[in-house]
Amino acid sequence: MNDAGHPLDRRVLMMWWSLSGGGVGCAALLGGVAAWFGPVPVGPVVTLVLLGIVAAALIPPLRYRRWRYGLRERDLSLSRGALWQVRTLIPFDRIQFVESRRGPLDRLFGLNVLVVYTAAGRAAHIPGLNPSQAEAVREELAKVAGTLTV
Repeated sequence: MNDAGHPLDRRVLMMWWSLSGGGVGCAALLGGVAAWFGPVPVGPVVTLVLLGIVAAALIPPLRYRRWRYGLRERDLSLSRGALWQVRTLIPFDRIQFVESRRGPLDRLFGLNVLVVYTAAGRAAHIPGLNPSQAEAVREELAKVAGTLTV
């Protein structure tokens, strides 16, 4: 794998949109109930729901575009973030073990999450990998874990 980094599977974008939309829907429902039964004015509730809809529509694509991972000569490189960008480098000699996870939503979209652990605990996760891609990256990281080079 090269230094430029690999993108996530495109299905993760649909999963993130679903999660965002579900969160906005729950917030809208709670805000509507509060406005109906309580002293909460309708105007601020509508404004917050509209802002939530805009954020739910715009943040997942930004997050998807900026998520990259790559196995370099001596480390695992991760780049992520929607509004704030974060770059993480995990040296191979610090990696203890790597696991692949599939939660209910991951299974629904046919995706895996790769989790990398160091002695300090969970160091990183790579969401939105298709199963074969997750297996290949996990096997490669398992080979180089605790070593200095690939």
